[in-house]
Amino acid sequence: MLNSGEKIFMALATVEFLLGILVNGFIVLVNCIDWVKSKKLPSNDLILVSMAISRIGLSCTIIWNIYLILISFDAPTQVRIIDVFLVLSHNSNIWFATILSIFYFLKITNFSNPLFLWMKWRIDRRLFMLLIVPFIMSLPIIFPMMERTRYYGSILSRGKERNVTQEVQVSKNKLIMLQVLFGLLSLIPFALSTISFCLLIFSLWRHTRQMQQNATGSRDPSTEAHVRAMKAVSSFLILFLLYHMGLCVYYWSDSEAKSKLASKLGMSIMLLYPFGHSLILILWNSKLRQASLWVWQQALFCFRRGKP
Repeated sequence: MLNSGEKIFMALATVEFLLGILVNGFIVLVNCIDWVKSKKLPSNDLILVSMAISRIGLSCTIIWNIYLILISFDAPTQVRIIDVFLVLSHNSNIWFATILSIFYFLKITNFSNPLFLWMKWRIDRRLFMLLIVPFIMSLPIIFPMMERTRYYGSILSRGKERNVTQEVQVSKNKLIMLQVLFGLLSLIPFALSTISFCLLIFSLWRHTRQMQQNATGSRDPSTEAHVRAMKAVSSFLILFLLYHMGLCVYYWSDSEAKSKLASKLGMSIMLLYPFGHSLILILWNSKLRQASLWVWQQALFCFRRGKP
């Protein structure tokens, strides 16, 4: 039987999950309808659709894990399946968001560097490879690390039951090292997004200075594009950090065998990321924003018609 605190956590997690499904499903639906109508899917929309689908999978995996924690369901097969889906959705989602940050940087900014120009000209033709290759290449590294983490975690639990201090300490140290390595792997896409964000700031500063020298208005389309891209990338970086804080809270509470409270709190924080960033992307993407306003107007119209 769930206590009042667990019921609150379940309600909070369920609301976050439903909002994540709604927001990311909306992104997929709008872009797929546009794809059917125009018979083509632009690079930006392809990244958004890929990212939204991975976030739907991530939200489903997290809520599945939360429900298993709440009902104290301990089945090795279920836990292993959750770990596999969590690794797949976590890894793909981070790389897709990173590719989106790089795409904004390449399409909006203008530099004379030969490498930048080469990437800018080829990003559309190499997009599918950029979406798939980093994700596939990381799997042979992450899955063995996940297996070793679970192995040392089981040794840690058995050692505590038998009160074997040395065995527990060795397993704990190795478990911490694996978790640190797993976090360092996520630093690569985070660093790429941070570099893209910093270069966007530099490009905006240079563009603004040129506009001032030419005595032109400072809010031209290029400036607006810079600002929108910076908002999208900065929101990803902030929510990405929150997501990893929740992930750390979840894994550390699990490895220390503490109460379920920390695990549930960590998973609830993690659910903010797939919902929050996608919502921000809708607000700052003109096509998605117009579609959301149309849906909102239709919903208000139906609500008013249904009132007596």
